[in-house]
Amino acid sequence: MNLIDVLGPFVILVVMIAAVAGIYLRQGRNRALERLILQREGGSIAAFRGTLAVEESRPGFLRLCKSTAQARSLQFQYRWLVGNGRQAVFDEVTFDASRRLVELKRKDKHNSAPFSEFLAIRMREVSGKHAISIWHVELVPRKGAATPFVTSDRGYRETSFEQTAPLARAVSAIMSVPVQVVVDGKAWTPGWPPKEPMASS
Repeated sequence: MNLIDVLGPFVILVVMIAAVAGIYLRQGRNRALERLILQREGGSIAAFRGTLAVEESRPGFLRLCKSTAQARSLQFQYRWLVGNGRQAVFDEVTFDASRRLVELKRKDKHNSAPFSEFLAIRMREVSGKHAISIWHVELVPRKGAATPFVTSDRGYRETSFEQTAPLARAVSAIMSVPVQVVVDGKAWTPGWPPKEPMASS
């Protein structure tokens, strides 16, 4: 009985670390989807549903807020009930091209950073059963770990991507950085995501 008490917490910790590591190891960049975001007009940014709502959007400026019941509910679910790894926890995020700044607000904390600190915007897929996905949209810094600033609602893999991509594209255009797309290799949908074309010899 004493051995179980001593080893039990370590076993649980190892299982948790293995689960999180498994999620990250089975993911990989999909450049076909990155090109799709770059080349296609896509849908409206207003179609996005996630942990923040689009509050204000105009050329060179985007403000996302936790202003709807759905956004507040999703943020609670992902952070406390079903989320894995780092979660998007901000109450408000603003991208302002005129000042070249991103502002991140949560409760009474207010952080800002110049666009020059970031290399890319990343869409990272987390999948569930039956090709259901959510997408974290993250700021990728020049140094350190990526920061998720918003997460999409659950949906069918392709549909969820199509609703989230316009948001990533808008932020990319404001910050003048590329969009990276990281897909979960275990979420299998026939014919999707697009495969890389064969390199010509």
